[in-house]
Amino acid sequence: MSTSHDENRDRLSRRRFLSGGFAAGAGARLASPAILRGLAGGAAGTGLLSGAVRAQGNPAAHRFLLGTTEIVVLTDGGLSLPASTVANNVPEEERSAFLAAAGHDTATRASALNVTLIRKDDNLVLVDTGAGMNFFQDAGRLADSFETAGIDREAVTHVVLTHGHPDHVWGIVDDFDESERFPNARYVMGAREWDFWNAEDFLSTQPEILHSFALGAQRNLGAVADKTTRVNADHTVIPGVTMIDTPGHTPGHMSVLVEDGGGQLLVTGDALTHPAVSFERPDWQPSTDQLPEVAAATRRQLLDRAATDGLLLVGYHLPWPGVGRVETKGAAWRYVAEV
Repeated sequence: MSTSHDENRDRLSRRRFLSGGFAAGAGARLASPAILRGLAGGAAGTGLLSGAVRAQGNPAAHRFLLGTTEIVVLTDGGLSLPASTVANNVPEEERSAFLAAAGHDTATRASALNVTLIRKDDNLVLVDTGAGMNFFQDAGRLADSFETAGIDREAVTHVVLTHGHPDHVWGIVDDFDESERFPNARYVMGAREWDFWNAEDFLSTQPEILHSFALGAQRNLGAVADKTTRVNADHTVIPGVTMIDTPGHTPGHMSVLVEDGGGQLLVTGDALTHPAVSFERPDWQPSTDQLPEVAAATRRQLLDRAATDGLLLVGYHLPWPGVGRVETKGAAWRYVAEV
């Protein structure tokens, strides 16, 4: 898909305009420091939008084969939160000591945004749509990554949504002209997850910290409501691509299992989010998990399965491109990056 110099200039101008937080629309603005402090459990400071993982440091795409199925990981940029978000059920001293020993920043948690594209036969399946341009200033690069990788967004046939958080569904609609970014795709989402975010009484029954997330989810999901199939666990999207139940991060969170040529790949969504904590301390509770105890049980089940069956993983927030495997480490596990 070719793009003229003028179109590139217009697109970049729109990005600068929108990333400044001037776009209209409820729930579609950049996440405020207040929202992010709430997710961090009250962390102090207002520099939460700084220090993010920048797309410029990574290629736009990472490609490999699983049997005859092509997997393309595209960057949507990155985001940054306080390190306290990796676990809010342990003392700060214990958390900081673990992070330091594992070689991680004890103050800031920087996360990549790795979006998976699955090409099989005549199908092009996208797992999640990225953050759009109004969640974090260094996120929202997915459309550019499609272009750089030479992949036409109009060729996407299916979009699977793992859950309704902003960095996974706010990229459904273009924030500038409200057009669909993947106009020819059918959408699939877990029924429980869909119902949770679209509940009519959401604002009166759920914590205020989630209200802007819900408004953004309702705006974006509403735009494709008539194209979206709401499904239960073990739903087959296309042959060899199955949605599996991985609740806890959100009530109806799902991951995606890809199978081909005797190999298996699990696109984890946010079931596993940190390359050390999620694997070596699976019972620690990230502040972004909405059902912490359920999420911890899910992590243990996934890690045991991945290590036992030799699954390949793509983690949405693991270091670019998020591709790796799981090995046992004592009574827990460890993440082994493949790239």
